[in-house]
Amino acid sequence: MKRFYVFKDGRMEGSTATRERAIDMIRLYQERETHPILRAEFSMIEGGQEFVPYPFRQKTPRKKSGMER
Repeated sequence: MKRFYVFKDGRMEGSTATRERAIDMIRLYQERETHPILRAEFSMIEGGQEFVPYPFRQKTPRKKSGMER
């Protein structure tokens, strides 16, 4: 699944499914900027999202103690 990740000053702000939505998100953040000198830098990265499940753990059989009864 392809995603577009939006970054503001190097910190991830969110992700969207389309490039147009990512640009809309950036424009929305830019509208909220209040000081003209302290403007944030925005970037966008296109990438894939993959979920990695936990590995299946099998219980190892317990070894019997060395002493016999």
